[in-house]
Amino acid sequence: MKLSQSFLNQLPQTAGVYQFYDDRGSILYIGKAKNLKKRIKTYFNKNQDVELKTKQLIKRSAHLKFINVTSEFEALLLEAELIKRHQPKYNVIWKDDRHYIYIKITNEEFPRILLSRHENEIGANYFGPFPSSGIVKEVLGYIRSIFPYCTQNPRIKKGCFYSHIGLCKPCPAQLKQIDCHNYKIGKRLYLENIKRIKILLQGKTGKVKNCLQRQMKNFSKKEEFEQAAIIRDRLAKLEYLITSYHPTGIYIQNPLFAEQLWQQEEKNLTDFLSDYFSTLNIINRIECYDISCLSGKFAVGSMITFINGQPAKDHYRRFKIKSLTKKNDLDMLKEVVKRRLRHQEWLKPDLIIVDGGRPQLASVKKIILEARLDIPVIGLVKSREKLVIPYRKDFIDLYLSSDSDALHLIQRLRDEAHRFAHRYHENIRLKSLISGVESKETI
Repeated sequence: MKLSQSFLNQLPQTAGVYQFYDDRGSILYIGKAKNLKKRIKTYFNKNQDVELKTKQLIKRSAHLKFINVTSEFEALLLEAELIKRHQPKYNVIWKDDRHYIYIKITNEEFPRILLSRHENEIGANYFGPFPSSGIVKEVLGYIRSIFPYCTQNPRIKKGCFYSHIGLCKPCPAQLKQIDCHNYKIGKRLYLENIKRIKILLQGKTGKVKNCLQRQMKNFSKKEEFEQAAIIRDRLAKLEYLITSYHPTGIYIQNPLFAEQLWQQEEKNLTDFLSDYFSTLNIINRIECYDISCLSGKFAVGSMITFINGQPAKDHYRRFKIKSLTKKNDLDMLKEVVKRRLRHQEWLKPDLIIVDGGRPQLASVKKIILEARLDIPVIGLVKSREKLVIPYRKDFIDLYLSSDSDALHLIQRLRDEAHRFAHRYHENIRLKSLISGVESKETI
């Protein structure tokens, strides 16, 4: 697409990879973004000081293409693969050094995970190349919180710094100081982490996820609930990192894969719900609500909006709960929905989703009827991924299969609403800690 203002305004606010082209169709630069619209518009911000190299890139660029993906992790791996294939001129110019960055897993008794600019060690495993050390450190930092590993020189005998904060566990230096039996157990655990990191970096995320799920079930059967909880937390972090991972090859073969997937999810959800809502013909605009608080303090609510199966972040809204006197999550949700419905200038959604069961659903449905609106509303109970739907003056509980496209869309909405509310909640708590009093800002 040509680089016009209207094109920039219509860019999606999803994770993805973008490519600048010259007038001969050659790729000048490839980048990745958590939010394509926000990132690409920074290149054209007239109020911002831009490096000379960036000015030259924009001057030579005739048009731009982008590929939507379903997660930041996919964007990272797809960017690395495309740069490796095409070696664009401006990616070469903007490298930190003369070589790209690789993730290196050493060939040692206790393999370490390091950054390297060369593939020159026999027996070591290399992943990449990646265009930025900052990007690689960001991803490795998150992976390390799931599968701890060591970077310390093996000749050092004291436990490394990261062993004290749980990011190197078990620490090889500490293992070397214990008895033979526990040493073998610890070594097996460490090598298991390294193996899973290799599989994850190869893009085989489903294999890692399935392995963790089996391990968690085994611990639960043995009533080793503390270990099961550790694996559960690792699974949650892995889910956040990969969302629903798809190999880079799918996007290279079909750049429209993500859009087609989202359209399919939306169609399946419409078909499913049309059996319970007679007036529901098509679902284009969906709103989802969530509440975040800590013991009743710093309570906030979020409203996120998806249009055509994609996040429409310009339409996200956040609410600071105004009155907390003897209020619970249900009262807070009611307050947020009432305040939202006062804004008649906001477009009406085709569907509302609330995080919760029958009490939440009944309250929201009543508020919608009192406002004389006809908007279908459903609930999702996270603990069992149960859908709650109004039906014949009552409510019914439904369960969709784990591979259901409709369920995937509802889960994406629910998780995004939770993330957005939690982020706002954390910001308010931070302001309170800095100022010493609870913030009175209301949005």
